[in-house]
Parts: sequence; C-alpha cells; structure tokens
Amino acid sequence: MASKFEKELSSYLDQEDLTFTKDDRKKTFNKIHSQTTTQHHNKSSFTRPIVPIMATIAVFILAIALIPSFILNEKQNSDADKSITSAEEGNGDSVLLLMGEDADRRRNPFNLLLTFNFDKESVKVVSLPRDLHVDRYNAEGEKFEKTKLLHVGAHDNDPAASVKTVSHYLDIPIDYYALMPMEEIIQLLGIDDKNKIYEIEEQNSLANLLEKDQKFPELMELISHHQTNLTEDIFNQMEKKSNQYDVIQLEEGLNNIFEDEIYYVELEPSFLEKLKNDLQNHIDK
Repeated sequence: MASKFEKELSSYLDQEDLTFTKDDRKKTFNKIHSQTTTQHHNKSSFTRPIVPIMATIAVFILAIALIPSFILNEKQNSDADKSITSAEEGNGDSVLLLMGEDADRRRNPFNLLLTFNFDKESVKVVSLPRDLHVDRYNAEGEKFEKTKLLHVGAHDNDPAASVKTVSHYLDIPIDYYALMPMEEIIQLLGIDDKNKIYEIEEQNSLANLLEKDQKFPELMELISHHQTNLTEDIFNQMEKKSNQYDVIQLEEGLNNIFEDEIYYVELEPSFLEKLKNDLQNHIDK
C-alpha cells in the first residue's frame, strides 16, 4: 500500500508546476485519499452481491447432492416399517411343508403342503404321494436326476432339499417347514397297526384321515415340539382353532408309470397346472 501511495504521490507531483507548499501537500493527500476510498467502495460494491449469490449456489448444489440420500433413507425406513408390519401381521399368507420322517430308513413317507390364508382363516392341504416322480434338488437349489419324493431326504437329509424340490414341482414359494417323526403323526390318529400304517403310506390317505378326525389343529400343535423354522408369530396364527382346512384330492389326476422298471406316480400336466393356480390364488402369490 505504501509503494502505491508513493507512486501516486510522485505522479501527482510530476504533473504540478507550482511550488509544493504545505497547503498543496494537504490537498494532495486529500485527493489521493478520496481516490483510494472511491476504489475501495467500487470494489466492495462489486463483491457484495457476489457473496450471497455464491452462497446460494453452494446451498443449491449441496441440496441436490443430499436429496438422493434423503430419498434412500426414507425408502429404507418405509421398507423396514413394512417388514415389521408384515412380520407382525403374518403377511396375510404363508406356506408350510410338513414332513413325516421315517428316521430308521432316512426318508419322508408323508409330505403335506399347507397354504394358509390368514385373512380368510383358510388352509388348503395337499398330501403329496411318496412315489411322486419329481426333479430332485439339494439344499443349495442344484437340480439333479428325477426320483421319488420319498427318496429326496435319503439323498440329502437337510429339510431344505425337500422344501426346494416341492417348491419347484408346484411352482410355489415355501416359507416354512416342519419335520417330525412319522410315528407321532400316526399315533395322533390312534393307529398302531404296522400294516395299516403301510396302507396309509401307499394310498396317500393321511390328509383325508386327519380331516375326517378333525386332527389338523392337534397336528399343528405337535409342530412346536419338533424341528421347524417357524417363527412364534406365524406359528400362533397357523395353530388357530378357527382355521378351516380343505384337503385337495389328487386321485383323479394321478397316473401310474414305470421307468427303468421302477414304479412312480405323476400328475397329468393339465391337472398339475390347475393345482398350481389354485394354490397360488389361495395365497395371492
């Protein structure tokens, strides 16, 4: 600032021919001060509107950057709330695969698929034949050769293998499973004759007997004492006494087949397609 002042002073003196008196020096100082003040005022006037404009732009850019984050957080909170609500309300429907295990022979002779519509207190029951010809899946969802549903558990004792096999066969998501000794299911029906047990297996008549004797509520109660992935909330809804059970009959759609001299049963394609639709419509999938 000092050098600028001296330069301006020197310039001013060079332009004057008169003697530089005390008054002249005072006038010169006043003139230079006036010029400096004017320049500073002009600079401030120019800078003053720039500052709020730049601040506004910065806030605007920051807001644009933060909006997606706010939206994502809101969506995550909303999804979390929905998940909590769904869990509390049972999500309106659920599908359970109930397997009766023959531990001695490592197989599951009884496979009951139950679709629950909690809003309507309605349950559809499908008793899948032990000799049903199905594509076998393991617990990881890998597909293998066709076999009897009965033998899926022998190939892979993880219940998830049977769940995935039945899920693919009926083209329906299965939410839960329960695995219990076959003997306990038979005892529930008051049967102790081994020949009768084999007949029930062979004729796939378990669901009909349970329906006839109105034993489904008691069967559901048994689940809590055995291996299952059911949550307490869902289980409480499944075992409600007010649930109405409807057993879907498969006999008219079943055909006997032999492959490599091994006996199987299979559902006619049109019958199987109708069964899939009925189950999916029942749970609104």
